[in-house]
Amino acid sequence: MHALVLSNPKVARMKTFLQITLCVIVATGWSYGGQSLDDVGTSANGSDKTTAFDAALGAQPKLLRISGRFDGSGRIRFTRRVVRYEHKSWQPPSRVLFDGEPWTKLDRTPAPWRDFGARLDLSKAWIVKRKGRDVIALEHTPDGFDLYVCDSPNGSDDYSVMLAIPRRK
Repeated sequence: MHALVLSNPKVARMKTFLQITLCVIVATGWSYGGQSLDDVGTSANGSDKTTAFDAALGAQPKLLRISGRFDGSGRIRFTRRVVRYEHKSWQPPSRVLFDGEPWTKLDRTPAPWRDFGARLDLSKAWIVKRKGRDVIALEHTPDGFDLYVCDSPNGSDDYSVMLAIPRRK
């Protein structure tokens, strides 16, 4: 009976998952020098750790995801204060999400951008990941950058792009 349980692929995958999880937990504990996770950042020099963590987090680029159903072509213009979609041909996009939030009025800046746009270095933005059957391209401009989405084949298709935008210093 024991051999049957271990030969079951689901059981074997679960065992592997549990072993990896245990290793991660142990390694995390070691990386904190034996401190419990609840004690991290609460020691006498805890503010130094918090400041270092904040600095490390601040050094990470903002990952921005845009997705939607596109048919034809257009571009999304990015400046520090404004993000707008300019439609070129065929049908306007539909079901557009900007950083996880619906973006229904493409001629208006999405709410999330107002919160963080001015704090980002647009001159160094790049595409991390793209998905779609045709073109997704980024072009730097004097005021920020333009993101082109062009769907040339007949019909529409789903597109998504993840951008990395460094934070300004």
